[in-house]
Amino acid sequence: MQVDLMTGLLPVLGRSLEPGFNVFDVMHHGVHEKQISNVFRWLLEADGTHGFGDRFVRIFIEQINASLPAEEQLPYETYWVRQEVNTSVSGVGPDIADLVLESKTTCIVVENYFTSDGHGHSFDGYLGYALGRRARGIVVLLCRDHHVSLQTQGWQRAPVATYSGLVGRLHADLEQDPAYQRNHAEAYSFIEQMHRKFVTGRGRMNDDDVLGFVVAMCDTGEARRYQEQKQHAAAERFASDLAEQARERFGEGRELLHQVKRLVKEFGSGVLAAQLEQTLGDGFVRNVSATFSGIYQWTVNFDIDDRGPEFGEARLQLKFGPSAWFAIENDPNWNFIGDSLGADYSRLFITRAATKEIRQSAVTLQEVLDGLEPTDRRLHDEVVAILQPGRGSSGHPVSANQ
Repeated sequence: MQVDLMTGLLPVLGRSLEPGFNVFDVMHHGVHEKQISNVFRWLLEADGTHGFGDRFVRIFIEQINASLPAEEQLPYETYWVRQEVNTSVSGVGPDIADLVLESKTTCIVVENYFTSDGHGHSFDGYLGYALGRRARGIVVLLCRDHHVSLQTQGWQRAPVATYSGLVGRLHADLEQDPAYQRNHAEAYSFIEQMHRKFVTGRGRMNDDDVLGFVVAMCDTGEARRYQEQKQHAAAERFASDLAEQARERFGEGRELLHQVKRLVKEFGSGVLAAQLEQTLGDGFVRNVSATFSGIYQWTVNFDIDDRGPEFGEARLQLKFGPSAWFAIENDPNWNFIGDSLGADYSRLFITRAATKEIRQSAVTLQEVLDGLEPTDRRLHDEVVAILQPGRGSSGHPVSANQ
């Protein structure tokens, strides 16, 4: 039997969003200016242990030239690299450039920062140093994020090279070079991690997850897409089809949540309120509402006679879906009391502000949609149990195994 596309693929697609191992994250490397400058110096050295020669230098020059007029294009020459270079003239305080590349004709002074910002360094001082070293001189900004508005005080004249642009191009080149991957496996692994850190922003799926994706493609009838010759175009069409289904399903999900909210409120203000008042006294439930918005809107509030802090929440609530998820996973006010296997978001949840508890109900959302019978006392018993532990239906004591 063919499985629905979204149902079959969403679980395996979701795994790729989970963070995987990355040496930059483990060492917190690439976060600070000096650290990432060390990495780019290694990449720019033609005789570096990476083993790809001047390939990255050429990529670097190409990205700079992309923003220069023809008459100012930089030459593809042999460059040697220095780091932490004082560019100031004698008698003036130091102004340290992160990287300096020099060839026989050209000097490139590089300021590396996570945004395209000179952050206090002198553009004119850098340029004067470069022109004083070689016939051709230029100042370049190397950064993670390019924001034109930050380029002031002369830095608007500096070409910008981004981490993602440089590493993305290098990775694409090496991806097409199986000989390099075999002969320099460790360096290639490092480049792959750079690519995940600065270009894709996530970890690669492991083989088990990829296999799960292929199996899901077969189960959903989407494996036929692998027969197409132009796989890039096939992948784009597949992504577009998946996105369209996701948009439709998201809208349908929101409509269903609204329907559950209406039905829970109706049952709560009618049947459940009457049941609770029969057990706990007339006037115990003063009001039932569902007025919250945003992530809190999938909540039905019960204004009841209960002691304890409210901290912005009603004293008793029925939560479900996104609101229950947020309370359990993100809101430090709530303490989830439930199964060690975790919350089952196909069910209703009951909260009590006085004890900061949120408990899972036996009542499922599907049962709510099907219609809860007026004789159904499960919510009543669960509410009484959270309000008065040890008491059950009609206020009678319950045994430990009931």
